[in-house]
Amino acid sequence: MSTSSSNGFAADRFSAVRDEFERNFAEREDLGAAVAVYAGGELVVDLWGGDARPGQAWQEDTLVPVFSTTKGPTTLAVQLLVDRGVLDLEAPVARYWPEFADAGKDAVTLADVLSHRSGVITVDAYEEFLLVDDVWSEYDLIAERLAGSSPLWQPGDRHGYHALTFGWILAEVVRRATGRTVGTVFREDVAGPLGVDFWIGLPDDQHGRVADLVDAPPPTDPGVAAYLAMFNPGTWTGRAHFVGPGGVGQVADTFNAPETRRAEIPAGGGIGTARGLARMYAALAGDGSLDGVTLVSPESIELFTAERVRGPDAVLIMETRYGLGYARPTKLLPLGPNDEAFGHGGLGGSLAFADPKAGIGFAYVPNQLQFPRLDETTRSRALIDAVYS
Repeated sequence: MSTSSSNGFAADRFSAVRDEFERNFAEREDLGAAVAVYAGGELVVDLWGGDARPGQAWQEDTLVPVFSTTKGPTTLAVQLLVDRGVLDLEAPVARYWPEFADAGKDAVTLADVLSHRSGVITVDAYEEFLLVDDVWSEYDLIAERLAGSSPLWQPGDRHGYHALTFGWILAEVVRRATGRTVGTVFREDVAGPLGVDFWIGLPDDQHGRVADLVDAPPPTDPGVAAYLAMFNPGTWTGRAHFVGPGGVGQVADTFNAPETRRAEIPAGGGIGTARGLARMYAALAGDGSLDGVTLVSPESIELFTAERVRGPDAVLIMETRYGLGYARPTKLLPLGPNDEAFGHGGLGGSLAFADPKAGIGFAYVPNQLQFPRLDETTRSRALIDAVYS
């Protein structure tokens, strides 16, 4: 636990956010973290503190891996291409990637993948796949294995969290349709024009800025321990997350490794700052534009954020809600008081979202991973409550 005071600023009316940010270090065992908030298109909170790695303080430009919070930026890259007419949501994935039609997947649409309904949550011969050296960077192999794999349910019949295949399927569609990787589309068409410090596939010259992740301590709550025990190679939950025998509790070494940081893992490997993520969502909260830069149309935002699925998730075994790519608020994913909010969280605690009703873009990114109790006020929840107070 770090007791460092925070750096940066919070506008006077958002001073409660600084208070809760510092309480996260003093009482909620944060190690290093950052939080940023835009309101009405203005940056009103930009705070960072604690340790990025042993003996090194978190800096203004420190980057950190955010796991599935990456699904927001990946969704925006796809959304932008749909808005420009490059991709068709209702077209079969096989229109862009003919090999994907194999094994009963010929009718799976881009919308099915974005709303976690395709049934393609893992690959056939799963254990063999995990043994491939540097598998996260083997894009052609990943595409080949996905194309030959069967859905685990009839596509469209139910929804279940596509923890990693979400990004890999979308990435191959983008690559086939544009000749660019999804990380390149995000960098060139979103991050560059808008000034967003977020990467899907981190260049080597940026690695010195990255905070080291620290694995979550073993849960002491029996309910949390029982839930995490489901993340094993013998369950849909574990296979969707491509976990090995260590489950989801031992991930820091993998995601601190240079080869993983370098890889484009569009559903769970993004690396960035809270400021960058909050800025991206501030544009989405502002009808798709910020500071004279237009990313997508208001109609596109309405299309992508309208609820597509809701109810028991076949993979996560809890209620989830999704539009196209973006998660919608639930009891376990609080995104403030307004149901119009949308965004995504990530393993261990990161969270970023837009609230168009309030004009809010929010992001919180830590390097200390946690698995909180179901009744616990999480670090992000404390910050969100402070924003709206």
